[in-house]
Amino acid sequence: MKYLPALVLFFFLSSCNRCSTDKPKVDLVEGPEKIQEHVTDQIANQLENKGSNADAGIRINNYALNASKLIKRVYLLHRKESFWYTKGKLNPQGDSLLTQLHDARDYGLRPKTYLVPQIDSLLQTAKDPKSGKLNAVNYAQADILMTDAFFTFATHVCKGRLRSDTILPEFRMDEIHMSLDSLFEKTRTKGTFRTCFESLEPHHEQYQLLKQALKTYRNRWEKHPWDSLPSMEKDTAAFYKSLHHMLVQTHDYDSLATGNDSVKLSKAIKAFQKRNYLEQDGKLGKNTLPVIRMTTEQRIRQIEMNMERWRLESSKLPKTYVMVNIPQFEMKVVDDDTLFMESKVIVGLPEKPTPILQSQIQYIMLYPYWNVPFSIASKEILPVLKRDTSYLRKKNFDVVDWNGYVVDPTNINWKRFSVTYLPYRFRQREGEDNSLGIMKFNFNNKFGVYMHDTNAKKYFKRDVRALSHGCMRIENYMQLAKYLIRTDSVKYPYDSLLTDILREKQKQVNLKKPVPVFTRYFTAVVDEEKGLELFMDIYRKDEQMEQVLYK
Repeated sequence: MKYLPALVLFFFLSSCNRCSTDKPKVDLVEGPEKIQEHVTDQIANQLENKGSNADAGIRINNYALNASKLIKRVYLLHRKESFWYTKGKLNPQGDSLLTQLHDARDYGLRPKTYLVPQIDSLLQTAKDPKSGKLNAVNYAQADILMTDAFFTFATHVCKGRLRSDTILPEFRMDEIHMSLDSLFEKTRTKGTFRTCFESLEPHHEQYQLLKQALKTYRNRWEKHPWDSLPSMEKDTAAFYKSLHHMLVQTHDYDSLATGNDSVKLSKAIKAFQKRNYLEQDGKLGKNTLPVIRMTTEQRIRQIEMNMERWRLESSKLPKTYVMVNIPQFEMKVVDDDTLFMESKVIVGLPEKPTPILQSQIQYIMLYPYWNVPFSIASKEILPVLKRDTSYLRKKNFDVVDWNGYVVDPTNINWKRFSVTYLPYRFRQREGEDNSLGIMKFNFNNKFGVYMHDTNAKKYFKRDVRALSHGCMRIENYMQLAKYLIRTDSVKYPYDSLLTDILREKQKQVNLKKPVPVFTRYFTAVVDEEKGLELFMDIYRKDEQMEQVLYK
């Protein structure tokens, strides 16, 4: 107890010290003519650090600002004077910047991210209702928030809001290859904020097309009455009434079509499914119902999230590349910035997704073996072998021990092994019946995936083609091979490729010039002919991103 008086004195002094250093929340000034000097003083107070850490971040009403160092630098350069307010009103520069922040969704961003509601509130409450005086603290805080919003918005519109390799939020200002404070000065004094922000946006064609599609979509549908459908389980009649109205508005329902109401509705659902790249069975199944229930806001977010993915993309794609868009089930080859070919693709199942990657196609393997991954061997093939060892013969599999020797499978007791212990591997022999078909396109990647032909070509007829174990099956594999060897017409012309295919012998064809290959996940694409195309979120990556960006 002898220490109690000392402790009481310590807390009393500490409390007094905090009182003396806390910045005032109210600084009332009579009339707009006297406000400017007070705002400057309050800006200085707001920027002043507590404690001895000179690099401490700035907080305004418990909001931690992103660009504290830049904010301090530009205000110090201008003697901590207000940038955006003159005599208690927004000046032209402030009005221009705040307008852009209010219109953040034009860029696929959100006004709340830049504390626009807080800025508006500070301005709306700046005048004391009793005395009519102006609160300089409000203007100082709003001024600093707007300055931070400029740097944050510029960074987001240029580099995005997330880490490029994850869905974790990250402020990537250091990745912008220009002086943001110089851009700030130039825009504030000579330019317009719209021009400034547009100059920072990605130059990818798809980004620009999505931005325009977002504007068109919002103008047409943002305030539409069928924004959400009632619960089908709770009120079936109301659900189908709203669904009918929605399908009429989207021009999927043809009231002049023949048949009764059920037939017309089925045709309308098929039209909707076709437009949304779903299986066209005319039923509200497990894939169709979640898509048809998506609200207008969710569709808008889907476009915005794909704009975000383009902001996370490298500054410029090569002029020549191969790209697989996983949700679209499609591969494109771009040659010298021109679309050369397209092909349907089969990608990984949701539980065995095709990874996002970037690599280079190094060679083509004709009549490849299929070396079965351990997970498939132990979980899918081994259970069959325990019942029927003839499966290996029927499917042309060799059994290889860990020394690399082919062994006789009939001499092995397969019941001894399990999903965790299998001391053999399976290799499917080359040929048209091989799961990889007659051609494999190889590129280095840590996931062990590749592109290849397939012996199950019937699956290309499906609209939803998430069916593989992670590798990509290419429908137009011959056209892709012809393209890849185009630069080696002297040593390995197309005729040589055809001859080698007829020989039905395994051969590795090294490319003279490796071709960049990308796998990407874009659920919104703008096609020059079809317009905006929205695809099913097969791997729930949109859902994960939405939880981060819109929480």
